Order: sequence, then structure tokens, then C-alpha cells
Amino acid sequence: MTPPLRSVIAPELTPELLLRQIYLNLQDFAIFTIDINSRVTSWNLGAELIFGYGPAEMIGQSMDRLFTIDDQLAGEYLVEMSTAQRWERAADYRWHLRKDQSRFWADGVLTPIRDEHGQPIGYLKILRDVTDRKLAQDEIRRLATIDVLTGLSNRAAFDTRRSEMVALAERTDQLLLLLMIDLDQFKEVNDVLGHQAGDLLLQQTAQRIRAASRESDFVARLGGDEFALLQLNAPSPADGGVLAAKLLATLARPFLLGEREVKISASIGIAVCPVDADGPDSLLKKADLALYHAKNAGRNCYHYYTEELDMIAHRKNADHAELKQHLMNLDFYLAYQPIVDELGDTVAMEALLRLPGEMGRQPVEYIIGLARETGLLPELGRAIFLKICRQMQRWLAAGVRGLRICVNSCAYELQDAAYLCCLRTGLEQHGLEPSMVEIELTERDAIELERSGSNVVDQLREQGFRLSLDDFGTGYSSLSYLRTLRVNTIKLDKSFLHDVPDHGDADVVVRMVVQLAQDLRLNVIAEGVESEEQAAFLNQAGCVAFQGFLYSPPLSVEDATDWLLTHS
Repeated sequence: MTPPLRSVIAPELTPELLLRQIYLNLQDFAIFTIDINSRVTSWNLGAELIFGYGPAEMIGQSMDRLFTIDDQLAGEYLVEMSTAQRWERAADYRWHLRKDQSRFWADGVLTPIRDEHGQPIGYLKILRDVTDRKLAQDEIRRLATIDVLTGLSNRAAFDTRRSEMVALAERTDQLLLLLMIDLDQFKEVNDVLGHQAGDLLLQQTAQRIRAASRESDFVARLGGDEFALLQLNAPSPADGGVLAAKLLATLARPFLLGEREVKISASIGIAVCPVDADGPDSLLKKADLALYHAKNAGRNCYHYYTEELDMIAHRKNADHAELKQHLMNLDFYLAYQPIVDELGDTVAMEALLRLPGEMGRQPVEYIIGLARETGLLPELGRAIFLKICRQMQRWLAAGVRGLRICVNSCAYELQDAAYLCCLRTGLEQHGLEPSMVEIELTERDAIELERSGSNVVDQLREQGFRLSLDDFGTGYSSLSYLRTLRVNTIKLDKSFLHDVPDHGDADVVVRMVVQLAQDLRLNVIAEGVESEEQAAFLNQAGCVAFQGFLYSPPLSVEDATDWLLTHS
């Protein structure tokens, strides 16, 4: 049998009961009322817990004591009341004071209480303590503008402050200096000593820059090994040079990274607002141009922006366009320099890039730099390799045997999938074997590949390519890297041959390097051989092959073909 339904009558929720609940039991929100003179007329339990005052201590007192001293002096509580009366509400998002004078961050609102005629007779204040949320938000904002590694401002903060300081300099007719600072040997330190040492170097660099600058100067790390310094109200543009010299001196002092002492240098570019630029972006661009010139001038120096640098920049932009055009038309060509053994027979040809016209008078390093800046380097490398394959096929058809081609490459190219694919397909399409190709890498590129964890060198060797270290001795590596870098050959840089064989110390160094390479089962090719005496010494020291003007300069395709037919 279904039990009879019982009617349940809820207690009536009267305004008096609701008000009693709010004032006596609600703890998370401070709720109180004030009269039109800002004197407190009611005070709930939440207000007592948040502010620390009991009802007897606050009722009849002005609410100004709940504001910070600065806000009291500014009359913020009166502004809040006026705003509420006009707009029916006033947000309260600020610091407040507790009874013990500690501060907390409040999120609240003040609304007017009106009589039946619409006239204000008081105000209702509701707020809560959101200090934890406020501090968390502040920390998020701080981290968004701070470089975590060094504690300096980051790129985003630098961009904002640069705009602000340029505007201030223009309004107040002050000079603003921008110094762009770039470390010269940071990448080598990272490659040899590891990223932990590199991070430590950046932290110590930041400390030295900060110590050498004024407290009012703005210092930021823009990324990598690049820093920036903004100095407002400089007495004259020349003060930028004084500061730059000071920074160069402090950064030239040895750094202690763990147990290793490391020396580096820096390059600095300086631009002055409004002398050089009147906008934040143009100021940055011109300081960058000055920095680029300082690095090209030999590094460990500073350089001011000049109109001449602007002309150089325009010239470089034109060179970018010209290089793109040469690559599009495939109107570059290759020269070939013979590499001979101790009997004078040609064992290899090194392919060397050449360009027509004005571009052809630029150093190859400049051309490669342009290609890298424009993202064209892998495409250029592919075009060069296919041209090499076609020429090698012609030499084989002419009866040349036992020859390999040396191809200059770099870490940037060898980490490009399309370039690696071109190496394989180019050989297949022309009936060539990987053993006919020797890929030359500088020490720096080989170490960059090794430290990045890339196994491309191992892959190339497994496919049958030969690999060599080009310009050995000019990089930052130690001889210990010869044990770990998986190459077949080292090419001894021509700088080793200065004073050889007439200087005992120079002779000892060459013999030591050659002997070490032989002990590690590496072949040694001597570059830049210019005299019979050098050749005889190098042969006696253990070099297996030689390259230089003693034997032949770089040759055109026609002359290289004639050479091979008589020297193979």
C-alpha cells in the first residue's frame, strides 16, 4: 500500500532572516555599509575576519582607515563614493590595510543605497581578499617580461620599453642611446664546454653588463648571446662610446665556468635617438647595422651607426636579390683545384663556387652568408652538387679514373632533408658512386652536428661517402675532438704552414698534428702549399696529399679537364 503523501512546508525566507545569515555567518566576503559621510553603519562577520576589526571598533568610524596611507592622502575612498553615486557602482580593486597594518589585495564593489525618492542615504560595500590570485597574476606578468636564465628583461619587455623611451626622449628633448651587444665566442663555448657552461657564461655576462651600467639604464637579453642596453638622458652621443669601451673591457676579463677559465670578447653597435633615428623600430634597425659592422670589422670593438652603413645595408639587399637571380638562372659556375699525392698524381678535385659580374669579386664566405640569410643555402647546395655530378660523369666518359670530388658543405645543409635526398639521387642519375664524393666540413660545423645529436655523419659514411675536416686548426675545438668526429681526412689549414720549414716551433706543431692524425687512422691533406721546401717537409712529416698554388690554382672546367688528362 502506498504511504500517504506528506506535505512539507519550508520555513519562510524573510529579508530579516537573509540579512541575519549574511551578517552573522558569511565569512568569505566582507560586507558593510557606510553613510554619506563614509562612517561605517554595519559590519558583518566576513569584514571582521578579513580586516581584523570587530563591529564595535568600526561602527561610527570612517572607512578611510581601511585604505593604504597613499590612497588615504589621495582621497581614494571619496572618489569611490562619488563614482558609485554617479554610475551606480564603483569597482574596488586595490590594496587595503588590516588592523595589524598588513596589506591585502581586494576585489570588491561599492553601490549606493537610495531612499524612496532616489536620494543616496548610504553605500553598500562587498569585497573579498584575493591576494593569492593577485600575486600569482603579478608573477605571471613578471615572468612574461623577464628572461628567466639571466633575470634581465626579455625581448617583449625591451620592445615595450624602447617605444616608451623613444617617445619620452622626443617629448623631453633628451638623447637616447641604444647599444646592441653580441658575444663573439659564445657558440664555441657552447659547442666545446656544453650548454650548462654556456648558460653560466650568459648569467655572468648579464651581471657584468648590469654592474657596468647606470641604475637607470634598461638592460635586456634579447635571446641567444645578444643583449641590449637603453640609456636615456645621455650628455652626448660620445657617451655611448665611453660606455661601450667600458663594457668591452669588463667582458674581456676571464670568466670562471666551473673549473674552466674562458676568455671571450664582444661586439657592440650604437645608435642614437633622435640623431640617427626618430622611431623605435628604425633605432633598433640602425643599432643592428652598427653591430653587424663591428662584427665584420674584426669583433671585440664597437661601432656607431653612420649613413655609410645604411649604404652597405642597401648594397647587401641588392646582393640578396642578385644572388636569387643567379640561382634562378643557374648562371654560377665551378672552378676545380687539384689535390695531388706525393708522386704528383691527382687524387681529387675540390669544387669551388664562382659567380659572374660584381658578385664574383666578393669572397665565397660572403656569398655563402648571403645564401644562408635568405634561406637559399640548401637550394644553392643542391644546384652545385648536380652541376658537380654532371661534370664528374663527363670526366669518367673521357677516361679519367680514380678521382674523387671534394664538396664543401655545412651543418645547415646536412640537416636539410631535401639536400640529403639530392646527394643520393644526383649520384644515381649520373651513374656515380658515393665513394667518389668527399664532403668537406669545417671543425665548427662538424662539432655542431655532433653536439646536436645528429647522426647524419654516420649515415653518410654508411652510404659510402668520405668526409673530411676542412681548414683544420682554425676552429675552437680541441685535438680531442679528432677521436670522436667520424671523418676520414683532415685538411691542415694553410695557417699551419707559416714559417714552415724555417721555424722550429712551427715544424714541431705540424709534426705533432700529423702524427696524432695518423695514430687515429686519419689521412692528412696540406692546404696552401706554395713552395718546394714546404712540400718536402710535409711529405717527410707524413702528409699523404697536397693542395696549393705550388701545384695549381683553381682551374676552369676546360683547364681542369686538360689537367686531369695529363696528371691522373
